[in-house]
Amino acid sequence: MSAQVFIAASAREALEKVRRELGDDAVVLSTRPHPQGVELLASGYGKLAATAAAEAGDAPDSASGSRILSELARLRGMLQNQLAGFAWGAERRRDPQRVALMQTLFAAGFGSALARTLAARLPRGLDTPAAQRWLRQVLIRNLPLLPGAAGWLAQGGRYALVGSTGSGKTTTLAKLAARGVDAHGAEQVALVAADAFRVGAAAQLTVYADLLGVSLYVAEHPAHLVQLLPQLAGKKLVLIDTAGFAPSDPRTRDAHALDALGVRRLAVISASQQGAAIEQAMARFGQGAAACILTKLDEAPQPGAALDSLIRHRLPLAYLSGGQRVPEDLHLANAPYLVDRALKGGQLATPFALEAEDWPLFAGVEAERAERHAAG
Repeated sequence: MSAQVFIAASAREALEKVRRELGDDAVVLSTRPHPQGVELLASGYGKLAATAAAEAGDAPDSASGSRILSELARLRGMLQNQLAGFAWGAERRRDPQRVALMQTLFAAGFGSALARTLAARLPRGLDTPAAQRWLRQVLIRNLPLLPGAAGWLAQGGRYALVGSTGSGKTTTLAKLAARGVDAHGAEQVALVAADAFRVGAAAQLTVYADLLGVSLYVAEHPAHLVQLLPQLAGKKLVLIDTAGFAPSDPRTRDAHALDALGVRRLAVISASQQGAAIEQAMARFGQGAAACILTKLDEAPQPGAALDSLIRHRLPLAYLSGGQRVPEDLHLANAPYLVDRALKGGQLATPFALEAEDWPLFAGVEAERAERHAAG
């Protein structure tokens, strides 16, 4: 087995040398301090695999080669994880403000892609308060808001609320309807119950319609909706409550058929979900939507994941909802408020917050995850 020695001032520089010389699939066999910094012993994965295969050919058990390769892969992952932790420590000493900014974003629930992008753009020479102010302003500028959101209900139109099960579509629709009544009068607003899957969905909407004094129509399947919409052409504002499904459910694709009917979709996303669930909902329901309504903000102590997804998908945010009161608990989107709330959420003392000694390990896990994503 042929191995090479690499010496550099830091583990990060040594690892970069290894990758330049041996490729991204190189295996670091050992690391130790050196008078000039750090010394790495590394070999190309292909050479190790060839050696393992040769040993497997001499072995009576044909599975031994696979075991050797698996063990090499495991050791390679462990060493790369450790090196990423070393690199994190070196980066923290060399550029503490960038590392502190990334820690702030991670703690607030933002993802690594956005955190690394913003950290790379942080101007040099800023102290900690200035860096935090810069981060706040950048997040505020990049959070997309729906232009003219204060008046779009007054303009009228046909809107369908789409989103995951339990995201708060029906309650949000009632809040929007109350705003529509204020703008146009009850006789010019119509509600359509197009959720034929959830038990009691139409009954709940009936209660809201009676309280607001607006008309309610029931569309038990898409064909009924196609026939119904022309009958509502004289209404200024038509709000459609659709069925909620998990983002992975194939039936979510049916919502796109609304576009051909002249109906604009509003993605209703619950801020109280985990980041992965928000990302799935945004990818499924946000694609092609006119705007987003962020709900259950009162149940989201750390809404950073929702803001991260909005920024990356560039889906304009129209309204914020938090609470069950109709129509009080509905507000126009406010970027400074959301960003401040998200950053404040990163300061919460919870069992899930990373301690100082956890960050190197976290960096190693993130690096390993990024490598798997790049490879797959």
